[in-house]
Amino acid sequence: MKIFRADLEVGLKDKLFDISSESLGLDEVRFSEKTFPCTIHSDAASHGYYLKGNMDVSTLEECDRCLSEFSSDRNINFSILLTSDSKLVNNDEHDIIFFTEQDDSVDISPVLAEYIQLDRPLKELCSDECKGLCPSCGCNLNEKDCLCTNDTADPRWDILKKIN
Repeated sequence: MKIFRADLEVGLKDKLFDISSESLGLDEVRFSEKTFPCTIHSDAASHGYYLKGNMDVSTLEECDRCLSEFSSDRNINFSILLTSDSKLVNNDEHDIIFFTEQDDSVDISPVLAEYIQLDRPLKELCSDECKGLCPSCGCNLNEKDCLCTNDTADPRWDILKKIN
């Protein structure tokens, strides 16, 4: 997604963009839609421009417990500094893009892709109450109860059952 210097000089006031999910280069992420909305606000600074905004991203995920496919909707906030100050570029506190006075536009897609990747949870669950799969027969316990009995107790633990 390109941001043009002319737009930055005028100022972006919660401007709405439609971002193509294909333009981000995230092959491992399956998006629900081909585009998603992104709102950006810009402020001029002595060393460049601050971009702040949010994206409403909807992805298709697979539940780690029951293996069902579900849609995950997230609102992701971001903040980016566009600067020509080389001292700030190596700052680890902000997401910074080197943007010189000669540049007419800047592509913020790589940074937006990073925000989407970092916002993904480590464990994808279709719901907090997901029951998962039966370890014996593999049926989805969210859809039906199975008739399996879990009498596969380890006899080494029987002595502990006698403790009161």
